[in-house]
This record gives sequence, C-alpha cells and structure tokens, in this order.
Amino acid sequence: QAAAAARSGALAQQLAGASDAEAEAIVLGVVRTQVAAVLGYAGPEVVEPQRAFSEVGFDSLTAVELRNRLTAVSGVRLPATLIFDYPTPAALAAYLRAEAQGSQEDAAAPVATATAGADEPIAIVAMSCRFPGGVTSPEDLWRLVVDGADAITDMPTDRGWDIESLYDDDPDQQGTSYARNGGFLHDAHH
Repeated sequence: QAAAAARSGALAQQLAGASDAEAEAIVLGVVRTQVAAVLGYAGPEVVEPQRAFSEVGFDSLTAVELRNRLTAVSGVRLPATLIFDYPTPAALAAYLRAEAQGSQEDAAAPVATATAGADEPIAIVAMSCRFPGGVTSPEDLWRLVVDGADAITDMPTDRGWDIESLYDDDPDQQGTSYARNGGFLHDAHH
C-alpha cells in the first residue's frame, strides 16, 4: 500500500512520462530546493549534489526537518535516518526517485565512506554494560555468550529481602515471587 501511495503522490505525478534524465533532474531539483530551504541558503544552485550533508552542517534536527519537507512535497513516506542512509543530495535524490516511482532497484543504499585528515581527532565516546553474571564490560558479555554460560543465580541475600516470605509457589499470590532465582546484579546494593 505504501508503494502504491508513493506512486500516486505529487512527485510521482511530476515524474510520469519524464525521461530518465528529466526525472533525475526533477528529483535532484526537489532535494536541492528543500536542502537550501532547511539550511537557509539563497537558492538550490548553492547545494552541491555530491557534497555530504554532514559537511554542510546537517544535524539530527535539520535531518528530520529535511525529511518532513521532502515527505510533504513528494508524498513519499521517508525514514528519519534519511540523510544518514543517503549522505549526499545526489544519493538522496536517487533513493527518492525510486521510492516515488515505486521501485528501489535503481537506488541501492550507497556505501558511506569517510576519510579523516591526519590532523582530525578521533573520539571514542564510550561503551559499557552491566548485566547479571558478573558482566561489567563488552568483553565480559561476549565471553558469556561465546561460553554459553548461565547468568541466573539465587536471589541476593544482602538486600534486606525476606526471601522466605517473598517466595510462594502459587504464581497468583500477590506480593510474592514463585521463582527463587533470576538474573541479578549482585553488586547493585552499593
């Protein structure tokens, strides 16, 4: 249904009967016009088709604004990750054209490549985790998975719980648990 709706949208009507070159120019023009509007440029001719959105100042908010504008003018429902999946106006136009015409065959997702200059810093923000089974790092989690280990343990005794009163083998008994074990962070009490 979404493909049928896209084919009957405003952009699809503009593309009907256009040659490949004309259709490409129409869609690229639509994309460049909306990019210029979002970034406050004087006109679409300032938008370079092969220049990455990340290089011209797009962030997550302007990405969503562009997606919303393109959806409104094209009648095509587009993902929030649009400029990250299609990082240049030309790549985005190819995708939008295929969606408007109901086919993605001609617009395979481009492979994003990035090169950093020798003087550009690299930042690793963070990666951490904390799971049952003593997992405190991504390496611990991977080891647990690879080993097929079981991280289920008895209920912790250092939390002030009356474990004997907490347990009831009737699962319908309110305020109790019918399990005596689970996945617990044993150092969470601190």
